[in-house]
Amino acid sequence: MDLIYAYPAEKGQGVEAEIVGTLRDRFGAVAQTAREERDAEHGDRTDVFVTLEVNDDRAEAALEALRAHPLVIDAAAHSFGERF
Repeated sequence: MDLIYAYPAEKGQGVEAEIVGTLRDRFGAVAQTAREERDAEHGDRTDVFVTLEVNDDRAEAALEALRAHPLVIDAAAHSFGERF
């Protein structure tokens, strides 16, 4: 299943490596499949949107872990709908 999350670009790409490493440790196979920088919806900044591929049976737990990460703005399964 694809999961997508967003974080503030000014935090640097180290956020992505940390998140993927943590999720792999906890949930097994996790692969980053896409990355895109976009202007933030609010304020004068840029956000990064990252897509991860996670095993379906671990997707819900991985999504909860993403949402709990202090640098993640938002996370969702598949996409953010009209925002994506």
